[in-house]
Amino acid sequence: MLSAELTNDEVGELLTRQWRFPGQADDAALARLWRLAAVRGWFGPRGLDAAVGLLRATGAAACPLPVMDGHVAADLLAKAAPGIVDAIASGDVRILVAVPADAVDGSLPFAEGGSAASHVLLLPPGGGVASVRPVEFAVPQPGLASPAWTRLELGDPEAEFTVGPEEADRGLSLLRLGLAVRALAAARHTHRQSVAHAKVRRQFGQTIGSLGAIQQRTATREIELVAGELLIEDAVRRHAAAPDAGAALLATELAVCHVAAVAPRIQLTAHHTLGAGGYFEGHEAPWLFRRVHADVARLPCYPAPGGTVADLLIAGPAGLPVVDLTAEAAEVRAQARAFGAEHRAPVRRFRECDDPALVAAMAGRGWFGMAWPAAEGGRGATVPEQLAMQEECAYNQLPAANALAAVSVVGAPVVRYGTEEQKARHLPRIRAGELTFCLGYSEPEAGSDLASLTTTATRDGEDWVINGTKSWIANADRAEYIWLAVRTNVDARPAIAGISMFMVPMATPGISTEPLRGLSGQTCCTVRFDDVRVSGSALVGPVDRGWHVITETLAGERLLLAGEVAGQSRRQFDELLAVVRADPDAVAGPPGSAARATLSRMAVQVRAVNLLLAEAAERAESSPAHVARLASSIAGVQAAEASEQLSRDALDVLGPAAALGTPDAPGAGIFEQGLRLSVLAFLGGGTNDVQRGLIARGLGLV
Repeated sequence: MLSAELTNDEVGELLTRQWRFPGQADDAALARLWRLAAVRGWFGPRGLDAAVGLLRATGAAACPLPVMDGHVAADLLAKAAPGIVDAIASGDVRILVAVPADAVDGSLPFAEGGSAASHVLLLPPGGGVASVRPVEFAVPQPGLASPAWTRLELGDPEAEFTVGPEEADRGLSLLRLGLAVRALAAARHTHRQSVAHAKVRRQFGQTIGSLGAIQQRTATREIELVAGELLIEDAVRRHAAAPDAGAALLATELAVCHVAAVAPRIQLTAHHTLGAGGYFEGHEAPWLFRRVHADVARLPCYPAPGGTVADLLIAGPAGLPVVDLTAEAAEVRAQARAFGAEHRAPVRRFRECDDPALVAAMAGRGWFGMAWPAAEGGRGATVPEQLAMQEECAYNQLPAANALAAVSVVGAPVVRYGTEEQKARHLPRIRAGELTFCLGYSEPEAGSDLASLTTTATRDGEDWVINGTKSWIANADRAEYIWLAVRTNVDARPAIAGISMFMVPMATPGISTEPLRGLSGQTCCTVRFDDVRVSGSALVGPVDRGWHVITETLAGERLLLAGEVAGQSRRQFDELLAVVRADPDAVAGPPGSAARATLSRMAVQVRAVNLLLAEAAERAESSPAHVARLASSIAGVQAAEASEQLSRDALDVLGPAAALGTPDAPGAGIFEQGLRLSVLAFLGGGTNDVQRGLIARGLGLV
């Protein structure tokens, strides 16, 4: 976000007029833009939020204007040389920031925008004597960057001053963050162009945006972009919260690590969609390509304070922070965390059945159905509060998954659509954690495509008669009820319009189950319905409106399922970090090792999922339904894929011992268990391929 005094329209207008088209923008154009931007106040005393907003705008324009250099230099010089700060603001001093180690014999290579710069601030990593030196002349170094990088010859210092370690760390961290912001913004702009192109470009008699491969790639880019933008926002927030400098450095490296990995890939796959039209320089994409890769390539020019993400985590006392956007959610998390620590089982293993004593203790705290209205026994808790509860229960592997699922899958639609008799029958038992159910959506030929359901319910007087088969139904061999989606109108068009929802007792005559053992050790069942007769009181919601009954709660259900997966992943990561910290060099190797790089990547994935979930929870509270569904799908896909990658990476780092499920294995077997469970995360609430299709359609590709 830009400050109120500087609008996006004003920034865009200046860039359009002065930079206009990167292929025609040279060093002289950059110098002119620099001066005019200074007149507009771009280098004046503005906050970090404003600097980041400007960097996003320049990234989208493929423009290397060194906004973050000016921000960092002004911050460092505020007390030592206020006159230079004023000159930076006016544009009389056009300053870059570099580290002294790069300036060998007064020559600085790889300078971005060097032909337009007048001065360089040499900032020593770790603190020490910094200096401001004039640029005597610049030698272009043609290559990937446009305009070309330059080698600068520097004059004698015009100012010298002492920089403390924390100031130096913050400055270098912000410079790294600035490169990441600009690179991701450039990739975002190419992605946006590719989406627009896919909506209108026709091949084989259809728009290419309707093709599955295009939709899958587009959705992947959107997920990676949103995750990167949230990681950057988190880093900006933590830099603004000055008291915890270590948290800001870690947050920045998490963002930088993510952007360095995904921005080039986003750019490349967007080029795939743009095709030949995006390859030639009549299009902006080639210049955005240069911008992305040039910014990522220059990251090593600013050493990461404290090292990589893995180095910071191994050396530090804490793990990754949790994400709670409200005080109420933080309070719920604190209560659930304390409860979980008290009831955590020492040995990790898959638990199909809830623990009745533990569930009763949770019910006594009012945790089941807390989001319901007061009239239904709840307190109107928000989605972020529910998410905090779900994550902590999963993190501590509390055997209460069935009771928690009953709240969202059955309780929420009954609260909204149930009759007074249904509410009186089911809601008190759900609040007490006593109602057991299974979910009757999937079918052998339909999977999670509810529009293709073939199980039918036919009205017979006041009753309904159900026939058909449901597949892969967890908990069906122990459940008291099945929450059942069936077709009540075989002629409905569209087909999704003919579905209704029933709450059917599993003891009803005509229902049979055949158990199947899953990869995780979980028992699922094929459930057959042969002339199963139920009364009209089993119907929940209007006839033929079951799709609405499901979808109005599906985003929340998917989000809470993703929260469960995320909690399990966070626990795995903490267990791995504990093993590494016990003997860092033996387990993860020295700084720069492949194992540490893997650990950094794992940390980025865990953190990105937590931020995506928090964002989706906030959207569920405050945004239109289609926006909430999009955010929920993005979080769900990333949570599932991070879970699987995390489990494989843990085995790579720890070796064969992590593949054991014994109490004395690393993490007491949590890693191999997590790997076996991870496949299920791809399937729950709709497969990831389906979710990617929904994300693409949410972006307008049909």
